[in-house]
Amino acid sequence: MLRESIKGMSEVLKTDIPHGYVVLITGGVGSLKSSFVYSALANYLNKRKDEYGVYVTLEESKDSHLRNMTSLGIKKPEHLQIFDYQDIRKEWRNEEPSLNMVNITEDVIKFYKEDMGDKFTIFALDSINALQTLTKAENLRRESYHFFNLLRDSGLTSFIIEETQSDEGRKHVPESYLSDAVIDLGVIETPELVSRYLQIRKMRTAKHSMKKHQLIITDNGIEVLGPVYEK
Repeated sequence: MLRESIKGMSEVLKTDIPHGYVVLITGGVGSLKSSFVYSALANYLNKRKDEYGVYVTLEESKDSHLRNMTSLGIKKPEHLQIFDYQDIRKEWRNEEPSLNMVNITEDVIKFYKEDMGDKFTIFALDSINALQTLTKAENLRRESYHFFNLLRDSGLTSFIIEETQSDEGRKHVPESYLSDAVIDLGVIETPELVSRYLQIRKMRTAKHSMKKHQLIITDNGIEVLGPVYEK
């Protein structure tokens, strides 16, 4: 579902990811993490009219997120639900912070699974950084472990966005050990130009390129081009 959902990804992924994978999308500010994930879900669901997806955003309101995606030429498919935590966060500000956002996200997944049944196949979280920040728990690593197991047990193909601070940080994020795949998005700066790139750092069972491939925005959304560094 990933290989054919982003134009040019077939040059990076030689075989597609299995259904039920947990995919971690990492990168710094401005590396197109949200746009990449949303584009993949939108393009996939536009072709699969019998499936549903849920995109959970903790950092933006639903309206703000949709405006940003529309400006990039990415249209919301009918079968994609956008869920934001605006109401919950308003409630949080008015009382002592005591909510566990991991548990609330688990309830969100259960609600949509009960509502859509087996047609609910794809889930995205934007972002796990915000989830961890808003979660009041003594052991965040244990909560992350529980959360990733929840996603895997749910049978959903899941995309988890994680913002990192540097190239070095992207190599060692703890969640990379819990995921089935890690796709790193970044920016390369030279005196002449600034280029965005995509690189697969981890992809269990799937054959893939290890090269950095250029990532661009077109009038129709996100597109992957050839390797950044050609011999």
